[in-house]
Amino acid sequence: MSWLDDLVARFVSDADDIALAQAAAATVAGGGELGALAHLELCRLVGESTTDTRGLLRALDDVSGGTRDLISALVIACFATVRAGYPARQDAQEARTALTARADGVLDAAGAAYGAEVHAWLIRLVGETTVQISAIAATLAPVVRVETGISLPSSLIAFDLYGDPALANDLVGRNRTGTAMLMPVRLEALAP
Repeated sequence: MSWLDDLVARFVSDADDIALAQAAAATVAGGGELGALAHLELCRLVGESTTDTRGLLRALDDVSGGTRDLISALVIACFATVRAGYPARQDAQEARTALTARADGVLDAAGAAYGAEVHAWLIRLVGETTVQISAIAATLAPVVRVETGISLPSSLIAFDLYGDPALANDLVGRNRTGTAMLMPVRLEALAP
């Protein structure tokens, strides 16, 4: 599982989590039922420990291989997606949609390769993850479309919308603009 070892090296930075990952990797090497459980525990640990959720999910998009690798990537994605921070309702909804699309490509193959028990477990994991993401999304502000009529600096727009010009960087990032001094006339912003 060199790709999983690579993910541990890239995305697990806490000393305690690294120690847990090393212990789990040693148990995985032993094989058998304990090795399989340790493998799933290692996947959970990677998903929960990362501080770069987007980077981890992009890395998981590159995972190819057998059904076991795809199951592992799905487990990691479930835990990482729940732990991610979402600035807006639409961002959480997009993450939920991406997770269910990832699961669609894995669930049937997992059931065929490993049986009904693994299939049911994965369905419960993905189902609970989507419920949790939906609960998170319900608490977030939606993204709204703002039209200014003329190009304005992001700090002025942030002050007008939120009373805080420091939120200008969020507007620049959300709208993928290269110039904070001249924002587009039509832009997206979090609802005030």
